[in-house]
Amino acid sequence: MDKITQSIIDHSFEYAKDLLEDTGQCYPFGAFVDKDEVVHPLEFEITDKKNIPNIESVIWSLQKYCETEMAEGNIIAYGLTYEADVQLEKGAVSIETVAIDITNKVAETTPIYYFPYQIINEGNVKFGETFAVKRI
Repeated sequence: MDKITQSIIDHSFEYAKDLLEDTGQCYPFGAFVDKDEVVHPLEFEITDKKNIPNIESVIWSLQKYCETEMAEGNIIAYGLTYEADVQLEKGAVSIETVAIDITNKVAETTPIYYFPYQIINEGNVKFGETFAVKRI
């Protein structure tokens, strides 16, 4: 794994862990790497607390922003982090995960990384074994 991808994973996983421990939820957020290879956080700013956008709209907005910045040469990679239920086997119960979906100009194809978790009790989150799924 390249250094840029690892830096996005490290940053995003720590923030997701903090969110889950503090709130029990992981509202979608992003992280991007600038031309100097510095990681920066990226969140969707909610201005109207009465009309909170749905998860898909937030992810789409973050992705659109990052794609525009990447096309303009301002960033070289970004990752979007969100909760995802994953079914590992046909007929099996889904597991809760934090997914980190990375787009990196320097890497060929980056898989989507999944961090299974269970909330044991308030403020206590247990993470399982990380896995990645190759894009087809």
